[in-house]
Amino acid sequence: MPTVDTERQTFGVVARSRAATVTAALTAAAKRIVPTPLAVKLLAARDGMVALRGDLLRARAAAIPFYSGLGDSANLLYGLVRSMKPQVCVEIGSARGRSTCFIGIALKENGHGTLFAIDPHTTTSWNDEPNVDTYSIIRRNVARLGIEKQVKLIRATSQQAAAHWQLPIDLLFIDGDHAYEGVKRDWDSFQHLMNPFGLVVFHDTIWDLRPDPNWFRADMGVPRFVEELREQGYPVITVDHDCGVSLVQPTIGGQALRARPNRSNAWS
Repeated sequence: MPTVDTERQTFGVVARSRAATVTAALTAAAKRIVPTPLAVKLLAARDGMVALRGDLLRARAAAIPFYSGLGDSANLLYGLVRSMKPQVCVEIGSARGRSTCFIGIALKENGHGTLFAIDPHTTTSWNDEPNVDTYSIIRRNVARLGIEKQVKLIRATSQQAAAHWQLPIDLLFIDGDHAYEGVKRDWDSFQHLMNPFGLVVFHDTIWDLRPDPNWFRADMGVPRFVEELREQGYPVITVDHDCGVSLVQPTIGGQALRARPNRSNAWS
């Protein structure tokens, strides 16, 4: 006799299949029609179905026990990916995959793009207590949400991955080694590969402003390093929740928003 979980899984598969069929039918119908109010409505309905599927996946992800300090700021990563439409995302430090899954869901909704999730999934100086040998766990979580095509797990240290990295990067999430030398090494290894309007996101950036005696570590170096970037002129915006999430544009002074005139006063 089927169990409740089996029935739920079967219902989920059927529901997703029907939603995909409806979405494909709406898209095909809209393409056959000269742009009219009806075509606009059909395309809006298609977009609504895509958003609904994404909401359902995020609701399922929210129920997974990730044991992550990222908290609701995983939705910030999701929103950035939905807005930026990146081709290449990289995260350093995956553990059970909270950030991995929310980025992967957004990429699935976008219809393109890949997340390369780098983590050795072994004991390090910065594992959260229940998050040590997590490779099988993150594989299961990614499969549970159906985002295997969007997420490529790289079981390696960031140094090992960086040694062979060549792809330009649109979004980089750094949440691995939190020692000053470690976070600086991650920045130095990948920052030069960022696209001009790319973003680097750091987690755990306000520990120095709001120290918690239960979690204090003298070797925490993320706030110091990100503050140095800000002092050097890199644009930094920080969300003061979930231990601090800072967005950094990897260009000193920020990316120019106007073309600069050449010597003949013609705009280049």
